[in-house]
Amino acid sequence: MPFLKHLLTGFGLGYVATCIALWLIQDSLLFQPNKGDTHVSVPYDEHVLPVGRNGKINSRGYVVNQKSDGPVIVFFTSADRDARSYVKGLYGLGFPAVISNYRGFGESDGSPSEKTMISDAKQLIGWVRSEYPDRPLLLMGYSIGSAVATLACDEDVDGLILVAPFRSLVHVGNRTPARFFPLQLVLRTKLDVRSQLDSLPERVLVVYSSNDKVIPPEETQRFLSRLPQAHVMEEQHPHEQLLSYKLTYDKVMEWINSQFEMQSNDAE
Repeated sequence: MPFLKHLLTGFGLGYVATCIALWLIQDSLLFQPNKGDTHVSVPYDEHVLPVGRNGKINSRGYVVNQKSDGPVIVFFTSADRDARSYVKGLYGLGFPAVISNYRGFGESDGSPSEKTMISDAKQLIGWVRSEYPDRPLLLMGYSIGSAVATLACDEDVDGLILVAPFRSLVHVGNRTPARFFPLQLVLRTKLDVRSQLDSLPERVLVVYSSNDKVIPPEETQRFLSRLPQAHVMEEQHPHEQLLSYKLTYDKVMEWINSQFEMQSNDAE
């Protein structure tokens, strides 16, 4: 009995220690910023947007097809890539697109957090509206960026394009071995979008993969059960390659054209 007691005590202490470690290191596991050394072979412009209450933090990103016609796309990235990684693909759509880095990513100042990701996204959307006041506005997000787009969406957004979306990071974690830990308590960044799902625009495109090992397709399907209006594109690529192919962007462009009855400018 003493042995069993010591064993259970040791297990309990180890469990608590692991929970504390997850609390402390989760940002380094979730956010993997890089400094944007991706080579870009298409033309683009850079933008700098002061964010935060005092405007002393600069969010830096890129703009493609700045003078093109059609709706304007605001793109929110995954949590492991600089925005430059998406410049070529979004350039190929032919529509104006603004691709911003979260704090700490690329050349953006500061450190990322759920609060600043959402508040900065809303500031970026406001800036884009001021630059393109008479254009339809689309929010597009990939992986974690899909949650940022959903949570930053308001009644003046005309459409959403969500790549590998999920209900919350707690739900994603509960489909992994991490489910044995109290993720609802441990995770500071939850990105829970459920409260927003009933107020999203009618125009929604969801792209996901049946072979996704990061955001399980079952999780995206549960997300979709709350969005009967969504048009769905199911792919076969792994998570990290969902936006790596021209054919995928071509399908996205077809959907945009069908929803807004306009054609993109031919990219030079």
